[in-house]
Amino acid sequence: MSEQKQAARRPWLVFFGCCVLSFVGFGLIVNTPGLYFATLGKELSVSRAQIALASSIMAATGAITMLFAGRIMKRIDSRLLISLCIAATALIFFAQSFFGQLWQFYLSFGLIGIVYVIPISLAPSVLLANWFENKLGMVMGIALGLSGIGGTVFNPIVSSFITTLGWRTSYRITAIIIALCILPFSMFVFKFRPDETRGEVAYGHTAVAVTKDDGIPAELPGLTAKQAYRTPAFVLLVVVSVLLQIVAALVQHVSGYELSRGLTLDQGAVVVSGIMFGAAIGKATIGILLDKIHTKFVLALYGLLGLAGWGLMALVVTPTVATLSGFLAGLGQGVVLVALPWLIRKSFGQRDYSEILSIVSMFGAVTSAVAVTLHGMVFDVTGSYVPSLIGNVVLYVIAIGAAIVAYTMRPVATAQRAAKPAVTAAARPVAHVGK
Repeated sequence: MSEQKQAARRPWLVFFGCCVLSFVGFGLIVNTPGLYFATLGKELSVSRAQIALASSIMAATGAITMLFAGRIMKRIDSRLLISLCIAATALIFFAQSFFGQLWQFYLSFGLIGIVYVIPISLAPSVLLANWFENKLGMVMGIALGLSGIGGTVFNPIVSSFITTLGWRTSYRITAIIIALCILPFSMFVFKFRPDETRGEVAYGHTAVAVTKDDGIPAELPGLTAKQAYRTPAFVLLVVVSVLLQIVAALVQHVSGYELSRGLTLDQGAVVVSGIMFGAAIGKATIGILLDKIHTKFVLALYGLLGLAGWGLMALVVTPTVATLSGFLAGLGQGVVLVALPWLIRKSFGQRDYSEILSIVSMFGAVTSAVAVTLHGMVFDVTGSYVPSLIGNVVLYVIAIGAAIVAYTMRPVATAQRAAKPAVTAAARPVAHVGK
């Protein structure tokens, strides 16, 4: 009985661990490195652009790793793989506290880009998709939503560490927090998928055959990656990822945009905070609604909220309305951050979910890195961010349309509908035998 209770609790332990992974891991590994740039620029006597190049290197190596991350995650025990990645990340942060030359930071950020992708970018979505059949939207929304809250919490904390204790000590404390908070979950909780031979099942699991006659675990239901890549649904979901990452890239320019139209730096920062807060709320609520309300309606609703936010930002100048527009734009980010992984799972099933998600995410990551520069080029050419804001509205319309069509065409649902009549017909005679 105790083993059964432990097996029943396992999905929720995985969920809680993913919450910690997003809150601490994303909050510290992804959101705080830029806080060191001003201090490091002075320490190393280099320009802000030279030190900021480290983030670009991290993004580039991360995008390359995305090509292989899903396949690797499927083949190596998740507990070992995620633990190694987190331990390596913590060691790199700790090592940075001893650096004194720019090339060392370039190298270390490149390595972080390689090792953070699996535990931070992929693991929460993949693990939750494997451990939850019901309430998947809710747990994805909450866990992924905590990444933004983690950034909100840790940014002032790390800033305080840098100011009061020095950047070297801050790096060491960051490394210790990452290791102590995440490694216990990665080592003991983060199994890739349930093992039904030990009584483990996903939450809301409906019984299906998961082992072959010889006792070897069978493949999970769903399409292979190669099959998925040939479907129109996959192409449409890549389009959704690319377009909405172009939209999201403009967030990096919002503070400068507000300055260009007369608001103060503090007021511009409040608008950015509104976007972050909206994104946290958007990720949590869209996940809950995806479990309860028709998917097409939810996608349309959050698409309208997102495009309303960017459209309002282009029209209104007052600080209060600008902050409201930022909040609405943030809500809309729930589509790309939560609904997109959810749609991939619903479209292609569990079988190669990690690999398919990693490829779609790779397209988004590359697009995001390029789009930040493109938005800057638009401003340089036109002297305004308004064309980018209008473009965001148009891109939202196209992206939401593509997402709705992809959901309608999802291959797994089509296959299930085709199989139902055959299964039903085959089952009828059997139902009368021996009765």
